[in-house]
Amino acid sequence: MTVLDERVEVPTPRTRDSLIRWWLLCAGVVVLLRTPFINVPLGIDEGGGSFVARAWGSTDGSMYGGSWLDRPPLLVLVYKIGVLGGDLGVRLVGMVAAVLLVAGTMAIAQRISGARAARIAGILTAVMTSSVVLGAVFTDNELIASVPATYSILALMRARDAVVPHRWLFVSGALATCALLVKQSFAEVLVAGAVFLLVSGVTRARSDFRWSWLGWWLGGVATPVLVTFAWFEAYSVGVRGFVYAAAGFRLDSIAEITGAPQGAGFMLVRLGLPILIVSGCVFLVPWSVAWLVRRRADPQLVLPLTAWLALGFLAVAGGGNYYPHYFIQPVAALAVLSGCALAVTGRRILASATAALVLVLAVGNVAVGTTLQTVNPPQQRTLAVADYLQSNARPDDTLYVLYARANLLYYADMTTPYPYSWTQMVRTVPNAEERLRDMLRSTSRRPTWIVEWQEATIFGMDASGETRRLIAKHYVGVDEICGKQVLIRRDEAARTLRKSSHGECATLDLPRHLGPSESRTPEDSADYLWQ
Repeated sequence: MTVLDERVEVPTPRTRDSLIRWWLLCAGVVVLLRTPFINVPLGIDEGGGSFVARAWGSTDGSMYGGSWLDRPPLLVLVYKIGVLGGDLGVRLVGMVAAVLLVAGTMAIAQRISGARAARIAGILTAVMTSSVVLGAVFTDNELIASVPATYSILALMRARDAVVPHRWLFVSGALATCALLVKQSFAEVLVAGAVFLLVSGVTRARSDFRWSWLGWWLGGVATPVLVTFAWFEAYSVGVRGFVYAAAGFRLDSIAEITGAPQGAGFMLVRLGLPILIVSGCVFLVPWSVAWLVRRRADPQLVLPLTAWLALGFLAVAGGGNYYPHYFIQPVAALAVLSGCALAVTGRRILASATAALVLVLAVGNVAVGTTLQTVNPPQQRTLAVADYLQSNARPDDTLYVLYARANLLYYADMTTPYPYSWTQMVRTVPNAEERLRDMLRSTSRRPTWIVEWQEATIFGMDASGETRRLIAKHYVGVDEICGKQVLIRRDEAARTLRKSSHGECATLDLPRHLGPSESRTPEDSADYLWQ
């Protein structure tokens, strides 16, 4: 299909066997780096996603039944599979995703730059997708979405070299949409596919472009969308609600974050930049750019890959929040492109220094992470409160966490009458605060238990004081666990309750420059690393 400017030799059986052995070695590195954290309790997004997925048995006219989630259904389906095995099952999903990413990046690098590039890309992917600083040792949305995104690019590269590219274009389009149905910020592979077709059309003398290519790719893009909409129709899920959850809410959230006293720019400099440096990502960017510039004579190759890398970073930068796991999104592109550059560079000393630095940071990540586990056990407050609730709750009891702690709902294993389980939802969704107050006023929907995880006035909420008045009127405090007040309905206060046996929770304050102080309560500062 395409005349390559720098043709890569077709791998011999011996080379293929060697690459398979290297992939197995890299998979071993993934397992080795992730194993120390395999039993770390699920974080907020992991636990919250698992909570929604575990209860996802019917839709009741909305996407996820009684829960509202700003994530597409494919992500919840993956968590649904993982949570069948409990915490370990969710963790193993992340491990499998990392191993698949290694295979995907190796295959892309081999196809565009040869076996040496594939080996370098493989080891870079292994260490970067098992980074504590990036939160990649856990099973976050970005890690899961990176798998279909990376294989979409691989299918695009296969289409580029194929005599009949139609099926590869279809697969690329379908996988690109699947990535979006996991996390809606992963639009870069859709753009990469569109750029590929545009460049192929402009250079049709070289590419042998046919308009049927566009049809096959669009067919692939549309197929997962049609399946999703068929599901909406079958279960009476409103399309309007899905569009708001997937797109409208994200735009409203960005506006909310940008308007905060310490907005996106502050977060990017104080949190995002340190993460890029300590994770090693920033040291791979110059190599990636250098390789793209070097291959600029082949726009059909370079421009889609540029879109993959650049829009991945843009998606992170445009989000407004810069939690560590957000930076997983461009890792696969960085690994492929920097692997290709390091494989052909004549600057051996600089290349060796870069590789050594990334590996040292990877080992340091594990060392720091295991030390922090001992000094300040992850999610210790969440588990302590959940243990108390499980010891005292009755089968029909319900729980609300003010304003949110999604993984507490998972570990307490109780239903909640309030659909919004993340603080950003309460801040952003129209009338969310009023719905909370309506719930507190209702004798039938008022939850049995409330955990005051955050102050009622955090982020400027409850300006009128109505939420605090309703809680004071209808609830009474029964215990304080690791600084978190646990309350029960006044009409249930006569119960005999077991006191918490949990001792004082360890506290490890992070430096203030790692993020805005109001983004977390002070005693949770160490938990910020375990999001």
